[in-house]
Amino acid sequence: MSEPLRIHPLRGAPPRREPELRQLVEEHYDNEPLMRLAGEIHFDMSLSRADVEAVLRIYDRPAPRTVYLPCAGTLRHVAPLLERGCTELLAVDLSLGSLSAGLSRNVPPTAASRLTVCHGDVRDAGEVLPGRGADLVLLGGNSLGDLTDPHGHAELLAALARSLAPDGVLIFDYVGDRYLPGHGSRSTEWPETLRTADGDIEVLDRRTRSVSPLGGSPMSVLTITCEIVETGTGTPVVPRHSYRKLIVPDELLTRQFRQAGLELSNVGPVAEWSTYHRDRIAHSADLGMLGEPNCWYTAVKVRQR
Repeated sequence: MSEPLRIHPLRGAPPRREPELRQLVEEHYDNEPLMRLAGEIHFDMSLSRADVEAVLRIYDRPAPRTVYLPCAGTLRHVAPLLERGCTELLAVDLSLGSLSAGLSRNVPPTAASRLTVCHGDVRDAGEVLPGRGADLVLLGGNSLGDLTDPHGHAELLAALARSLAPDGVLIFDYVGDRYLPGHGSRSTEWPETLRTADGDIEVLDRRTRSVSPLGGSPMSVLTITCEIVETGTGTPVVPRHSYRKLIVPDELLTRQFRQAGLELSNVGPVAEWSTYHRDRIAHSADLGMLGEPNCWYTAVKVRQR
C-alpha cells in the first residue's frame, strides 16, 4: 500500500518577513469561506482540465516528465496533468489552508507515488526541486503579481529561472495592466452562492479595485477590497479585507525576465487557446482574472554564448 499524501514543510530557509505577503495569505488564500463560493475556481475541475489542455498545446512537446507547480493553491492542476501522462509533480505554496483543501478534494489517492506537496515560499523551493530542474513549470491563477515588493518580485523571477531544466519551459497566465480600473476606483457587486453543510446561502460578492503607482516606475499596485455578505440581511460571511497584485507592463516584464536569464513571450489571450475559456467568457461576461484581459506567457532560459 502506498504512503498517504501529506504536506512537507520547506525547512532550509529562514522565515521571511514580508507583512503584506503574510497578510495576503492569511486573509485571502487561507480564507476558507471564499473556497466555498460557487463561482470560485478552486475546485472547478472542468476549468482546470481546460487550463492544462491549453498549457500543453502551448508547450507543444510530448507530455513533460517533471512538472513544478509554484503557487499551486488548491492543487487543481494536479489530476489533469497526471491524466495527460506527466509522471513526477512537485507542488509548493505558502497557503497551508489551500494545500490542505486541495489534498482532500482535488487530488486522487493514486497520485501519492507521483506527487510531492510542500508548504513554504516558492523562492525557497530549491531544496526540493529535481537536481536538473523541471521540464515544465506551470504558474497558474495570476500568481505572478502576488509579491508586490519589487525586490521580492525580482527574487521570484530568479527562483523561477533556477527551477527550469536546461530545455524547460515556464508557462504562466498574467493579467498585467489589462485589468486596471482606470482613474479612481471601480466597484462591482454580483450575486453568489455559498455552499455550506446546512445548504446553500445566497450572498453578494462586493469588490473594489483601485491602483496606485509604485515609486515612480512603470509598475503599479492593484488593490482589491473584498467583502461577502448575506443577501437581504447584509450579515458578513467573509469580512472586508484587501489583497494586492503587482502590475508590470509587458515591455518592462520582458526586460525583468531577461535580467533573470529568461526569454519571455506573450503568446496571447487565454480564449485563443481554449474553447472552454472562450465560451465561459461569452456566457458569463466574466472580465475578472479569468476573462478577456488574461494572457498566457512562456519563458525559456536564454542560451549562454
